Amino acid sequence: LSCLEGSSEVFFCRISSGAKFDASGTPTDEWSTPLGPHRIWRKLISIHMVGGTTGGGYDLPGIGWTCLFSGTGVAIHSTFWHNNFGEPMSHGCVNVRPEDARWIFRWAEPSVAYDPGDVTVGMPGGTVVEVIER
Repeated sequence: LSCLEGSSEVFFCRISSGAKFDASGTPTDEWSTPLGPHRIWRKLISIHMVGGTTGGGYDLPGIGWTCLFSGTGVAIHSTFWHNNFGEPMSHGCVNVRPEDARWIFRWAEPSVAYDPGDVTVGMPGGTVVEVIER
């Protein structure tokens, strides 16, 4: 992930994007990170993320430094449950180390006050997130 100001890179970190396979290991696009330009529309210092199916889902409290950029709930956020950055393995989100998520959260627009720690913005939204496949 590269953070750009104009054409200058001001920050870079390794990520884990959406998996290209399902829970059974079958290739699929179901969990892929949506390609193209998106705008950050909500930021939360911490959020409880829940999803998936019984026995195959996830229930993760306290996901820090979350920047939602897709109406389907896809976000850039901190990840404490793995260290496989560089490997696609999320359910669509962009997983980063907690210290990287914190830097991105503080840099990206819109800004968020620490109290209440949550902001939702109208369109056109905040910082543009351009998802490309390499």
